[in-house]
Amino acid sequence: MTTTFKIKELKRYLRNHQPVDTKQLLQFYRSFDFSLSFSTLRWRIHELKKREIIYSPKRGQYALREKEAFPQYETPEMKDLARLIQVNYPEVKFSIFTTEWLTRFSDYTYPYHNLVVDVEGQSLNNVFQLIKQHHSNVFLSPDETKYRYYLSPDQENIIVNRLHVDAPLNNIDSHYYVPKFEKLIVDLMINSPIILMISKHEMKQILTRAQEKHHINFSTLRRYAKKRYLGKHPKDFGLLNHSFIS
Repeated sequence: MTTTFKIKELKRYLRNHQPVDTKQLLQFYRSFDFSLSFSTLRWRIHELKKREIIYSPKRGQYALREKEAFPQYETPEMKDLARLIQVNYPEVKFSIFTTEWLTRFSDYTYPYHNLVVDVEGQSLNNVFQLIKQHHSNVFLSPDETKYRYYLSPDQENIIVNRLHVDAPLNNIDSHYYVPKFEKLIVDLMINSPIILMISKHEMKQILTRAQEKHHINFSTLRRYAKKRYLGKHPKDFGLLNHSFIS
C-alpha cells in the first residue's frame, strides 16, 4: 500500500497544503502516474479513509487524520436493547448510544447514566411501549421538568426520541445504527428533548475536549444542525471557529 498510495509523500504534501480538494489530490497522484484515472483516485480515497490516513473536514475536502477516530463502543445494555427492537420490529430503523460517550470528556461526575434510543417517527410510540414492557425506567422525549423529577441517578435510564431524517449514523447491524460524532455534538448542543442535564459551562468543556481529541466533519455537522433547527437559536462554543449556520 505504501508504494501504491505514496503514503510518505502524501503525508508531506498534505501537511503543507491541507485541506485539499479532489482536483488537488488528483494532481498530486498524477505527478507520479500521469495516466491515473478519476475512478482509481476515488478508490484510493476510500481506502485511505478506511485505513484512517485521511478524513474529510468538509465534503470534497481531505486532510491527514492526526487525531483518534471517535470511539463508538457498544455496551451489553445497548446490544440487549437492540436485539429487543430487532426481534419485535425488524424493519424499524433506530439508533442507540450511551451518554458515557460524552461525559467521559468532562471533569464532572454525572449521577445519571442514560441510554438514548432514536426511532424513526412512525414507529416511535410502538417501540417506546415495547421497551416499557421490559424496563421500568423508560422516558419518551423528556423535558427538563420530567428529567429532574423522574429520571433516576441510581439506575440506567432509557430515553426514547424521534430519529430525524438523514441523521448522520453508522450502521451496526441491519436497521440498527449508532450516531456519528457530529450528530452527538448537535444533539447535545440543542439538548431538547433532554439527553443529559448539563450546564453551559459543562457543555463547552465536553465539546472543546471532544474536538481536541477527534476530527469533526463540519459539512456533516452543519447539515444535521440545520435539520435540527440550530440556526434558530445559535450557540457559539468556539468549535474551531466554524459556524453551524453558515
